[in-house]
Amino acid sequence: MTHALEWPSLTAQWLPDVVRPEGKDYSIHRLILGTHTSDEQNHLLIASVQLPNEDAMFDASHYDSEKGEFGGFGSVSGKIEIEIKINHEGEVNRARFMPQNPCIIATKTPSSDVLIFDYTKHPSKPDPNGECAPDLRLRGHQKEGYG
Repeated sequence: MTHALEWPSLTAQWLPDVVRPEGKDYSIHRLILGTHTSDEQNHLLIASVQLPNEDAMFDASHYDSEKGEFGGFGSVSGKIEIEIKINHEGEVNRARFMPQNPCIIATKTPSSDVLIFDYTKHPSKPDPNGECAPDLRLRGHQKEGYG
């Protein structure tokens, strides 16, 4: 599966929860991403990804010889969807969820700060004024880093 994002991401991590809709040939996983833009607002992203189940049937007539892959398993269309966009200060160098509570995500900024977000407390669409409002800001590092 391939999917082009609007902006490149320097970080990606699968969230641990998986939804298996009854009667469907796919499961829904979620993914943490972060943008690296060219002088535009950056975001922490939560995406949902529909992946085929192991027993999903593929239609050989949907083979894309250019990409070398099959497309269109079952009724799945638009396999990746950005569910939540949270404004972020600069690019997201690294983003990781807290194992004890995957709703809590720490991000590494281009500055020395580490930002903590509880994505359940943020709207799914970002504030249009571009303000970054982390739930917690950790200071103490002396240099930027990539986690």
